[in-house]
Amino acid sequence: MSPLQEDTVPFTDRIGILGAGRAGTALARAAATVGIPVNIASSRSPSQMKYHLAQYAPQATAVPANDIGADVSLVVLMVPQDDLDDVDRESLAGLTLVDATNRWDDMPLPSWLEDGQAAGLSSSEVIAQHFASSRIVKALNHISHWDLDSDSSTRQAQQRALAVASDHEADAVLVARLVRTLGFTPVLVGELSKGSLLEPEGEIFNQVLSPAQLRTLLHKS
Repeated sequence: MSPLQEDTVPFTDRIGILGAGRAGTALARAAATVGIPVNIASSRSPSQMKYHLAQYAPQATAVPANDIGADVSLVVLMVPQDDLDDVDRESLAGLTLVDATNRWDDMPLPSWLEDGQAAGLSSSEVIAQHFASSRIVKALNHISHWDLDSDSSTRQAQQRALAVASDHEADAVLVARLVRTLGFTPVLVGELSKGSLLEPEGEIFNQVLSPAQLRTLLHKS
């Protein structure tokens, strides 16, 4: 694997987060600690999310789900995979879409996702086919929401590596900038098919690894 060239300029643009559960709100809080503005949406309306966000992500701006792609540099997909059929694909057209979703053994999946994985594709490759008008980057899925939400100085001190996979080089570099600004060390690993190595059954999932350790595990897999 030859890593792509990274861009170390800090990420300061507004991002969208689709999903306001534990992972989505953890990312919103982590972004807020480093000055990244956040729009967040869920299946509930902004008014219905008011008190939830006041407690769990007070600095995030609630928007309707169909508007999550407006005026942001990228959208992070943090909904359960069994809810993907409820996501409006047109609202994400033309955007960098970060697939931070995971498949869990007891989770029922949309038929298109089940069929694609049965054919040997990674979940992100199938999601890329489904959201064909977006540019998919696999990232932020192999870290727990507790670790994502850790103190920013702790994140910097750990120098924990997080993998970024995509078939679109510029989008991978953009997401790597976000990962670095959040306090982690991005490792650009190439094509989207590598995303299968980041899923829950893999050696990388939820492990605190240095860049060298992460690259070694990716190379062995």
